[in-house]
Amino acid sequence: MHGASGYLIQQFVSPHSNKRKDEFENPLLFPIKLIEEVKRVISEHAKKPFLIGYRFSPEEPETPGITMQETFALIDELVGADLDYLHIATTNAWAKPRLGIVSEKSRTELIAEYIDRRVPLIGVGSIHTPDDAAHLLEIGKTDFVAIGRAIIVDPKWVEKVQNHKEETISQQLKQDQQHEAVIPTPLWNLILEVEGWFPVER
Repeated sequence: MHGASGYLIQQFVSPHSNKRKDEFENPLLFPIKLIEEVKRVISEHAKKPFLIGYRFSPEEPETPGITMQETFALIDELVGADLDYLHIATTNAWAKPRLGIVSEKSRTELIAEYIDRRVPLIGVGSIHTPDDAAHLLEIGKTDFVAIGRAIIVDPKWVEKVQNHKEETISQQLKQDQQHEAVIPTPLWNLILEVEGWFPVER
């Protein structure tokens, strides 16, 4: 369940966007009711095991906005909802908290410590090499690592790691690589426009 990146579920959780005056003024009610409904549908219709996870953005830049304090409250509710995993949404796994908590630890580390193995946690954000992934598992204390942009840059990333060919992993997209990488044009245009989002050979 995508409760991150400013999409609908996060809009209910966020004090920046949730201005409701009905029962959903409670920022945690909508995601919990949604989880309950998803579980009901799975129980009624799934013909094989079906994992339920929840992806969340740990903070927002706006004031008021989601801070680590709101995230910890959300995590408690999600853990109580008996999910199969939680998934942090961030472009940098090692970014430090913005507001509410002063710490030299990253948000990923703080969240992992707060969850304290109550539910599996997936970390993500600027994981480009196998060493980055191993570091997140060891220091970041996550249970799993998600790799997004690096897989788009090199779709054979996992295969190369499995075959001990890490040195052959591509680190940059080339300007003429859109069709080879099977990247839709709207995403490709965005990749070229947003400086620093993807490593592109200029």
